[in-house]
Order: sequence, then C-alpha cells, then structure tokens
Amino acid sequence: MTAQRMVLDTDVVIDLLKKKPDVVAQFLALVASKTIFLLSPVVVAEIYAGAFEREHKAIEGFFRLCQQLDLDGDTGRIAGRYAKRFSKAFQGISLEDFLLAATARAHQCPLWTHNRKHYPMDDVVLFGA
Repeated sequence: MTAQRMVLDTDVVIDLLKKKPDVVAQFLALVASKTIFLLSPVVVAEIYAGAFEREHKAIEGFFRLCQQLDLDGDTGRIAGRYAKRFSKAFQGISLEDFLLAATARAHQCPLWTHNRKHYPMDDVVLFGA
C-alpha cells in the first residue's frame, strides 16, 4: 500500500507547534499509518511571520518531519482560477488559502485544515474538522 500524502494548513501546524493534545494525537496516528506531510512555502512563510526568534529551533524541527514543496506555475494557475471563481462569493479567503487549495489539488492529496469555510472548492479533499 502506498503511503498517504497530506498538505498541512497553517492552522494545523500552529496547533501542532502549540502541542494541542487532540491535534497531536491525530498527527501521531497519521505518522503511525505512514502518512507523508507536505508543507507549502506559503505555510512556512506564515509560520515565520508569526514566530518569535526563540521558537525557530522547534519550528525547524517540525518542518524536518515534513516534505517541503516548491510552488510552480501550475499551482499558481489553479490558485488564480480559484481566486477568480470564489473571491466575491466567499469574503475573507486569502491568496494564501487559494494557494494551499491549489497545492492539495496539484499533488492530488487532502488538505488538513481547521478552516473548512476557507476552502469551498469541490475538487479539493479536506481532512480534519
């Protein structure tokens, strides 16, 4: 059986870094099932934008558990189309959210998020509550 892959949203990474017990338990269960966690540079940027210098070592330690991705033109095109389609009807969805949704679609894997309302796309599979 092939290992499952999953893109992490920033809110999930924050909860893991803060060691929220329910999220950590779910993460550890996924690790045990050999899930591969994919990390977008968008999430890396958002995490560092809100981090204190003293947190950088822990952040880097967590990031080493994940496969870090690059953004490419295909992901950008998908994100731009999502933004064009959903921006007016769904206020508050950021370009970062569109890029994460596009990353999940481009890599054909679920996006683990706690902000389901930010991802109204019917061609993106969401994981989590």
